[in-house]
Amino acid sequence: MNKYIEILAPYIKKILYSYQLKFLADDSRWRIVNKSRQIGFSLSLALDAISGALVRERNQLIVSASKKNAEVVMNYVRWHLEGMNMLAAVDKEGFIELANGKHLMVCSTNWRTARGFNGDVYLDEFAFTIRDKEIWQAIVPSITAVSGRVTVVSTPKSRIDKFWQIYDGKSSKWSKHCITIHDAIRDGFPVDIDELRELFDPEEFAQAYECIPLDTAESYIPYTLIEPCIYDPLSEAFEALVLSMPESKGKRSYVYGVDIGRTKDETAVAETFRHDMVTWCAGIQSWQKMPFRTQKERLLGLAGNPCTELLVIDKGGIGMNLHEDLAFAFPSKIRGVSFAPAVKERMAKKLKIAFEEKKIRIPNDPSLISHILSIRRSANKTSTFSYNTEDSEHHGDKFWALALAYDWTCGNKIIDFRFM
Repeated sequence: MNKYIEILAPYIKKILYSYQLKFLADDSRWRIVNKSRQIGFSLSLALDAISGALVRERNQLIVSASKKNAEVVMNYVRWHLEGMNMLAAVDKEGFIELANGKHLMVCSTNWRTARGFNGDVYLDEFAFTIRDKEIWQAIVPSITAVSGRVTVVSTPKSRIDKFWQIYDGKSSKWSKHCITIHDAIRDGFPVDIDELRELFDPEEFAQAYECIPLDTAESYIPYTLIEPCIYDPLSEAFEALVLSMPESKGKRSYVYGVDIGRTKDETAVAETFRHDMVTWCAGIQSWQKMPFRTQKERLLGLAGNPCTELLVIDKGGIGMNLHEDLAFAFPSKIRGVSFAPAVKERMAKKLKIAFEEKKIRIPNDPSLISHILSIRRSANKTSTFSYNTEDSEHHGDKFWALALAYDWTCGNKIIDFRFM
């Protein structure tokens, strides 16, 4: 018997729930897991990889949707090793070698460099991996020489990505696991399901927690246009790009798009800047059910930042008072927009063209991507078009925040936000 089994077995039984144990007990060569968010699967994956290195005695290669995700898995590996009183022979960023000489390694999410390795392969949050088909072709051959196995794990995103094609496919070689938030709760996982439901509209909740992908067939901006414009904000490539920007010549100027919400909807804030004729979304904030006084304080803070060029806010309805107060405090920086049909038409079209022409970059943020995919375009009797989501409770807030910012950086008022 492998000497490590005596250490691993009691530890695994002590810390894992039944749905996690079932996954670890699956010795299939091809495994795919369609899972809810936030049910401890990175913890499970890390322990499974340790078992693969110590018991199956193969190197373990981990590819995640982003550098940040991969670091989460590796930190869980370290946590498990400490819990079992095991010392790593080598421990450095993205690489851990165990006492038996086998290693756990984070492979690049760059499909051009994710080659030349061998071992068992884990594709973590695969539905949200950029260039998923290229990554698949680059990394999966790693199992060939060592008779390794492939484990694909993700919360679903859409019905057209590689993850869903595998999970929903007819191939009998795949051992399939589906673990919803309800399955996890039934097995003892502690979470307040009602509290979670309050934070998401029904479609988002179904995707994030009930393993149901978004139906993107009718999306105004399809995923095929979005994917080439996604970047990983924690990747080495993006860090190199930021370093290459001429920061020394002046301050970067930001334009913020703000779509106001209070009860059912969230307030979404998109932070953008321009570089070489491309608009970059540096990040997007989401304020759920936040009191207006707190929203006002935060927006005043953004407007008062010397690097803020403009803050473009939805001034209709509940946004009216916020816009008035902000415009009084910073008249040169605040722009108000009323969401009339013609205005929404202009903004939506302009944003779609930006994706078509690859003149925009967005972070690999699942929530932002799902909001963009949720927008549908339909004709009205008055020869105008409506832009809405499929669910009346969800209004694509992050889509409109991004559209507000992009509209004012590209065309409504031509501003050069490159470094001056």
